[in-house]
Amino acid sequence: MAEATSIVRGWLSRNFAFDTRANVVRACVVACALAAMVSLLLGQDANADLRNYHLYNGWAALYSRLSIDLAPAQMQSYFVPWLDVGYYLVAVKGSAMLAGIVLGAWHGLVFAAVAAVAWQVLEGDQRRSRLVPMLAFAGCCSAVFLAELGNTMGDNTTAPLVLAAVALTIRAVKSQSSATLHWLVAGLLLGLALGLKLTNAIYALGLGVAVLTGRPGWRRRFADATLLTVVTTIVFGVVAGPWFFQVWSQFGNPLFPQFNTWFQAPLAQPIGVADLRWLPDGVLQAVLWPIWITLNPREISESAMPQLAWAALYLLGIAAAFIALMRRFGPGRSQPSAPVGFAIAERMLLVFVAVSFLAWMWMFSIHRYLAALEALAPLAIWLLALRVFPAASARQWGARIVTACVFVAVLGWNTWGNNGWDRHGFFVETPPMRGPERATVLLVGGYPQAWRVPFLPAKATYASVGTNFPASPAYSLRVNETIAERGGEIFAMFPAEESRFSARLVKINRWAKRLGLTSGDCGVLGRFAKPGRFELRAAVGDVPCQLVLAAAAEEARERGNQALIHNASELLRAHGLSLRPGSCAVLDSRIGDEGYPFRWCEVERSP
Repeated sequence: MAEATSIVRGWLSRNFAFDTRANVVRACVVACALAAMVSLLLGQDANADLRNYHLYNGWAALYSRLSIDLAPAQMQSYFVPWLDVGYYLVAVKGSAMLAGIVLGAWHGLVFAAVAAVAWQVLEGDQRRSRLVPMLAFAGCCSAVFLAELGNTMGDNTTAPLVLAAVALTIRAVKSQSSATLHWLVAGLLLGLALGLKLTNAIYALGLGVAVLTGRPGWRRRFADATLLTVVTTIVFGVVAGPWFFQVWSQFGNPLFPQFNTWFQAPLAQPIGVADLRWLPDGVLQAVLWPIWITLNPREISESAMPQLAWAALYLLGIAAAFIALMRRFGPGRSQPSAPVGFAIAERMLLVFVAVSFLAWMWMFSIHRYLAALEALAPLAIWLLALRVFPAASARQWGARIVTACVFVAVLGWNTWGNNGWDRHGFFVETPPMRGPERATVLLVGGYPQAWRVPFLPAKATYASVGTNFPASPAYSLRVNETIAERGGEIFAMFPAEESRFSARLVKINRWAKRLGLTSGDCGVLGRFAKPGRFELRAAVGDVPCQLVLAAAAEEARERGNQALIHNASELLRAHGLSLRPGSCAVLDSRIGDEGYPFRWCEVERSP
């Protein structure tokens, strides 16, 4: 066993250690290929944000729907759409499977970006060539990276830009020549990341503060920070400015409907729109937040993504600070066995991590926004471990802690929702609509359903009612004015209840038919029957045997449908509208091999 381990280590070192340019290229290419392959194996992305706004926003930006539709994707309809445009073009105009491969490969660039940071930070370490790829790989095994691998949420997609900016900034601080080019490219990448996804503001703040701890002399530090800030701001304006201008011209608020306390756009309530559910509750919880979220990952995410790194960094940071104080002011002040202080690059990295985390905790506390920071966590843990533990065992302890973080993240691997691949990545059954050029379609309720709109008649107008959009009375008036101006049919669209067992049932029956298990006494198929879930329906004539929903599951589905219809009726009533009796039909729509049935109803004005 020891001999086999030695052989594997030797092979990895010869092929992937960063001691030759060929090995660096090989490691980065393999990382991207591996990420693309894993993305392919995970299946088609079907996360709730994609179903709500990513697909719609890409289509809407391409086809100039800003003045035609009214918040079909709820308040998220007006987010900067450039990332979504790219996904729409590849996934819908091309192939959803190709989009999964492209996104996975791009996300694999996180490995290269973390390696670039680690290469700068670990300068002087004799084992740097082997440590760098190991820590970069560990960074790609973080909880958020794994959860978003190959998906459209954007955190992994912009992470290589943020991390590359960090690497170039550290190199610029260390460089004595050609530093201006490094600053310009770093600002370009950071501004691009910020323009594509505004939540990257926490990293812009973190990197700006880190620069202020860089070169000797405050004048040089401020000059560096100013150059980075100016370039970042210009690029941010070029990328996001045109969209903000369009939204401001249309609604009177460039960030519509957010921050409407300041802008007072008439269609939204004059409030600041923010998701405050995830913020720490009180000072004590904030102080213990890294420990708290490690023990309770659902405190910062709907989907639990176990991550040990933040508790490890928190405890190591406290220990490192205590040891530093004792060495400086404690009795004896004997010569330490571990390094004292941090080099410029090390200090900048740790400040970047600390400030970005604090900004994240104060502004969002939403786990997935930490994608770039979690990728750097193993490197930060390694640096702190070298200061906390005795020199003789510091590397071993650092490796153990990083390995434990990787183990916990991989063992608790969750995704935001993936479906099996299908020949058609997206399918929406065409609803009956006599005159779409005069029709108005209302997306009713706060369900993620705007993804269907790009596949419905484009001549219709689509608007939402009863969603998370902070609608003002003027919004309701605008909806009714739109209906009156178009003067045609009015439709309501909302989900139809689908038993959580239905998708599994379809797959079992499909495979049973392929394997010839649907004829005869169907004994093998009958083994999949479960009380309250599936029942075996025996073969009758030419109809083969199959599994069907149990009566209890059917009853639960019917109750769910009645609740959805009642909710839609109540939301429409607030606008003086009602569902036309007997007009509703259930239509089919699918992402990959998973069905998302929806209800399509005619709407009339209430008497």
